[in-house]
Amino acid sequence: KPFSSTTTTAAAAAMLTQQFATITPRFTAARTPTAASPKRASLTVTAAAQTLEGRVVSVSGTKSKTLLVERKVPHPKYVKRVNKSAKFMFHDEDDSCKVGDRVEIVACRPMSAKKRFEFRRVCASNGSCAAE
Repeated sequence: KPFSSTTTTAAAAAMLTQQFATITPRFTAARTPTAASPKRASLTVTAAAQTLEGRVVSVSGTKSKTLLVERKVPHPKYVKRVNKSAKFMFHDEDDSCKVGDRVEIVACRPMSAKKRFEFRRVCASNGSCAAE
């Protein structure tokens, strides 16, 4: 019941205590180690590498190139699909692609302040990647 001017302080405290006692904590399970793992085994996490496909728009240096990835997303208010684009720098060791090519790149260790991808393969002119 709601507090009123006639409710005493002790009664109000008792009501609050009762209300908070019925609320269950968010994380109730205690974290206990399993019996089979007294020592931690090495954890191997295998995640799928991030791959991107797009068009090469610039060459900066001998092995650095910029990829433009375009996608269509619905506008948050007007629902119409709008074009969104992002640029990613990638490393091309063999200098095997040129401006205008559709290529596929894969995530790798950081090679510089902006380069986080490596060249994988040149894609077909129709937009889908050809088999290696």
